[in-house]
Amino acid sequence: MCPLLNGDRLAIAYNEFCAPTLEEAVEELIKEGTGDITVVSSMFTAGGSHAEIEIPETVEHLKRTHPGIAIRYAWPFDKSLVAGMLATHLAQFQQRKV
Repeated sequence: MCPLLNGDRLAIAYNEFCAPTLEEAVEELIKEGTGDITVVSSMFTAGGSHAEIEIPETVEHLKRTHPGIAIRYAWPFDKSLVAGMLATHLAQFQQRKV
C-alpha cells in the first residue's frame, strides 16, 4: 500500500530486460483481488515506442483477457504537470551547497 495513493496498491512493472512484465504485474494484482487498475508509464514524454505503442497494446490485450476488470492507461502526461514536478525537483538541488 502507498500512503500517497490513499491506500491503493502500487505495483512496479517493466517493459523489457527486467521482471515482472506489465502483464505479470497486472495478473498478480487481479489474483490478489484488484478490480480496478490504472497503468502509469515512467516515460513522461511522447515519442517512444514503449509508451505509445507497446504499453497500449498490452493494456488492450489485458482488457480483452479480463473483461470484468477496469484497466486503463494514464497517458499522455500533462506537460505542465511534468514541468512542475521537474522544476520542484531541480530547485532542491539548486539550493544545496556543493
